[in-house]
Amino acid sequence: MEIIYTKNSKELAKTLANELSFSAFPANVRRFNNDEIAVSLPKRFSNVIVLASVVTNEDWIELFLLLDALRNAEKVILCMPYMGYSRQDVQIPNESFGASLFSRLLEVMNISQCIVLDNHSEPFLRIPFVHISAEKIFASNIVSKYDTRKIVIVSPDVGGAYRANLVARAIGCDFAICNKVRDVFNKLKKIDVVGDVSNKVCILVDDIVDSGATVCHASNALLKAGGTVVVAYATHAILSKGAVPKLEESDIAELTFTDSISVEGKLSTKFKKIPIASLIAEAIRCTI
Repeated sequence: MEIIYTKNSKELAKTLANELSFSAFPANVRRFNNDEIAVSLPKRFSNVIVLASVVTNEDWIELFLLLDALRNAEKVILCMPYMGYSRQDVQIPNESFGASLFSRLLEVMNISQCIVLDNHSEPFLRIPFVHISAEKIFASNIVSKYDTRKIVIVSPDVGGAYRANLVARAIGCDFAICNKVRDVFNKLKKIDVVGDVSNKVCILVDDIVDSGATVCHASNALLKAGGTVVVAYATHAILSKGAVPKLEESDIAELTFTDSISVEGKLSTKFKKIPIASLIAEAIRCTI
């Protein structure tokens, strides 16, 4: 098999190609005067892995056009380390249902199987898919850096409790939850910490850090509840506009992400990166 990748997955594609001993090729993207894009292949592919972290609206268009260019390939494995719109996962009358919509659009493409990593919600896909997690990688990294008797794994909100609890169970340490309390106008009033965090290193575990507001609010609550220091682990570093300065100035001592998304610009030593190529390679080997 061979790998073809979109423009924002270049670095991950290189490491994944080394892991699998496969050749990797970039998709050829050209842009018209009105910013409409077209995608062509550097060669004919028969059995191929498409590597694409889909963060922006343009990323989705590039991916759909790339998959269309591969419509005659025999086997296409789509690997999406990050699948955008997965946070729009609740069906509400008279509102768009993004997570379901983009899953349905993928189903009409020539995809044999899909691999996703720590998706915010279970994909609404009716084609074969594998949902892998960075939970074991995080647990291993945490154990190598901290005394497990002095740490507590914390979910920054109730919604992420299951994910964070998996990491706590893998390590065999305490677990806590930050429960957001809102006022009648749905504005954040306070955060209640459920669990004992006093005199502990508090390790926030989440799937996504976008604006950074959730982990920053959770960090403040944990320190007020007696935590000695707060660090954060998250699979996907979206880090939208203004997030990096906010996190730099926060009380969070260290933030660790995977390389599922290419982060533009240079980050300070406060930000750490964990490679996930070996995790994705393992899933691909099981698939092919």
